[in-house]
Amino acid sequence: MTNIKETKKVVLFVCTGNTCRSPMAAAIFNHFAEQEEINWFARSAGIATETGLPISDDAKTAINEYGIYIEDHMSRQLDERMLIDANIVLTMTKTQRDLLHIYFPEKKDKVFSVAEFTDFHGDIEDPYGKGLEKYQETAKILMEIIPKVLNVLTSQN
Repeated sequence: MTNIKETKKVVLFVCTGNTCRSPMAAAIFNHFAEQEEINWFARSAGIATETGLPISDDAKTAINEYGIYIEDHMSRQLDERMLIDANIVLTMTKTQRDLLHIYFPEKKDKVFSVAEFTDFHGDIEDPYGKGLEKYQETAKILMEIIPKVLNVLTSQN
């Protein structure tokens, strides 16, 4: 098996539980990166999660509506190795970014909120437990933001 790190640059999307926002963001990113044959790959992790939880059904349904499918995602607790392996780390909120800056100050230069990395204003709110409509709203926002993330990353090369 080839190590992704050897062939592609890695963006790590981070949220709280790694069952909603960050896996949706990673799946959407990989969908667009594959379509455009971009040399980046996305992974995801959670700041406060238990490893091995499946993506929420509503998150899965919301991105399936865009023809993007995640069936095998299992949550991962963020650790320092993931930060080391990532070329860039994008959090869903400014608070999550700030926490990572506190916990991993030596990695501060590659940790940003999605909002500050793009022209999005505000945080990507957690849809957890708020019903399918909120997940669909989150998926729509991510579908608009992720191409901007890809744009920034590819223009830096």
